[in-house]
Amino acid sequence: MNRVSVWQEFNACQFLVSFCLLTFSLFYAFREQLLILWPYWLVFLPLFIWKFLGIVGAVVGILTYCCVRSRNRERNSPIQCRALFLNLIETILLLIFEILVCYNLEQPNDPEYRLTWIVCFLPLIVLSIISVFTYVWLLRHGRSWEIQALFVVNILQFIFFALKLDNSILTWSYAAVFIPLWIVMGISIIFCIGRIIWTFLHYYRNENQSNSSGQHYLHRPCCQILASPTVGHICILFFLLIFQILLVFYLERSVDLSFIVVCLPLYIALLLLIYMSFGSRVPANHWWFGLRQDTCTWLLHICPIFETYANIEYHFTTNDSPSTTVNPTRQLNRNMQSNRRIFFKKKSSSFCDQSKDGHDENERLTPILLSPTNILKLHEPD
Repeated sequence: MNRVSVWQEFNACQFLVSFCLLTFSLFYAFREQLLILWPYWLVFLPLFIWKFLGIVGAVVGILTYCCVRSRNRERNSPIQCRALFLNLIETILLLIFEILVCYNLEQPNDPEYRLTWIVCFLPLIVLSIISVFTYVWLLRHGRSWEIQALFVVNILQFIFFALKLDNSILTWSYAAVFIPLWIVMGISIIFCIGRIIWTFLHYYRNENQSNSSGQHYLHRPCCQILASPTVGHICILFFLLIFQILLVFYLERSVDLSFIVVCLPLYIALLLLIYMSFGSRVPANHWWFGLRQDTCTWLLHICPIFETYANIEYHFTTNDSPSTTVNPTRQLNRNMQSNRRIFFKKKSSSFCDQSKDGHDENERLTPILLSPTNILKLHEPD
């Protein structure tokens, strides 16, 4: 188990967004079922926390960028700062939308002060229009563009849903209102399935070229495909599709369902997103809060316990499958055949300190022997 790669591929922004959405959806479901009688301002608190951290982090990062001399900045700092500014605009528009929705929900029986839903959705529609240009810019510079693409493809859905809530112009059923979302979900699922098929064929062709016997060409590609993020994306889309179907039944009142039951597939999808945030390879913006480094690298520097126990790689070996990557491992396998061995291969102290490659491999390998009598012995290499 390589904890170093887990922390290097951790996406803090995806984790924060998914966790806040999960907490908000739980609060809103409980409020809808009257299990809690909190005001909607408190129900929306997780979303407000997310926006507050996003706005403060972006503002501090932009100010830090302006205060740092150009010769002391990294090469791609201007691109990261522009991306940070675009994220700031999107976060502010999302915050305005959430405030208007929360205000409208707090005025259910007071039409004099209540806004129309098309006015509440106006910041979201403006955000979708801006996301068209933002998406092109991010795609051109190799930045993460998934959130912007989500707003772009759903602009028509936002308009339909707002008009349906006003119930003045659009009087369709909710199944017809969600037609744009049905199309987007269907295309996304087909695209992910096609990508898995293409990946399987790619692995199959490479395995046939490297192994003429063809005895092991199925096991390895299947394991790699099942561990790929595409499978996780298909599972997320599948649960979101189930949630959308149950939501239509709930809004149409055709089936007597609890709103908590309706949201169960959504909770599973958000939990999968939280899990996938630890294996995301999306490059992070190093200018958030003016850190000028990855979030996990910063955490490792300020938390010595994290740096000691999280920045480490474990190699588990047994008598049947001895490790062949490090020479001391072979010697230990020859000398002590009756013990179970767990090797702790220590990396450098932090992700930024990767220049100590000249050290001997023996200095970084610490085997721990677990004898049959459960006596723990620590052997330091010579």
